[in-house]
Amino acid sequence: MLQLKNLIPQFLRCTVGDGQYASFWYDYWTELGPLSIMFGSSGTRQLQIPISASVSEAVVNGNWFFPSARSEEAVTLQVVLSTTSVPSPSNGSDTYRWRGQSGGFTSEFSTRVTWDRLRVTSPTVSWFEVVWFKEEIPRCSFITWLSMLARLPTRDRLLSWGLQVPNSYVLCADGLESHNHLFFDCPFAVQIWNKFCGRFISLPPAHLQASVLMSSQFQDPYSSQVKVIFKLILQVIIYGLWRERNARIFRNVSLPPPAFFKLVDRSQRDRLLSFPRDPSQAHSLLELYFWFVDPFS
Repeated sequence: MLQLKNLIPQFLRCTVGDGQYASFWYDYWTELGPLSIMFGSSGTRQLQIPISASVSEAVVNGNWFFPSARSEEAVTLQVVLSTTSVPSPSNGSDTYRWRGQSGGFTSEFSTRVTWDRLRVTSPTVSWFEVVWFKEEIPRCSFITWLSMLARLPTRDRLLSWGLQVPNSYVLCADGLESHNHLFFDCPFAVQIWNKFCGRFISLPPAHLQASVLMSSQFQDPYSSQVKVIFKLILQVIIYGLWRERNARIFRNVSLPPPAFFKLVDRSQRDRLLSFPRDPSQAHSLLELYFWFVDPFS
């Protein structure tokens, strides 16, 4: 709550009209900023104004009304208010203005502008379009995002933290379990990727960055649609392999490659079936997926 109160002065200003709605203590309605910050916990006692008061409650008979100033803050406030218009019904209602794109204040609130000012921007990463796109499956894109950042708790990372875990990979018991081995080097993963090789990709990607590069290099009349299918395949395989790895470790259950491929295939078809056909495209995403996967392999 304290952090939120500190952010409000940066993004919100109040123009007092009748003073009925503006908060005397918390709104930024004078050049002094929120008075609760200026006076601290002793403010209500000094000015004899309740913490929940509106600005209009500091007015009596059309004039600002405060007890004799007993601090430098109180003197400063009275000096500032001596040149500030007294709230009046003839001034209309209180209004609020939000920080705009240019840095000034505007009557229109923009979530995008506010978010851009709140966050610390980082350089655009090469893989963002492979992770975040409108056709994504959220649970799959989340795991893919973590894999792109190399943040999944694979056994090589657990060992680097000093944890005592086996260093072999449960899907093949061959090689240290790492992000790259898990999704591309393991014979189990290679078998799954090979099922998608043929019409649109000749060889499985060797690592995550190779998959990012591959998604941008399709040269086909239907390249935009093929990219969507490839990105979905990548995400579903990554999600599925991570889920299979966890099932074998924590539940001692497993799927053979043919059953795993059917699971990936079913997830892909279900997702593609949810998209209406684009009238401007000669083929639907599902039709292109049938071309992508060789039914005789």
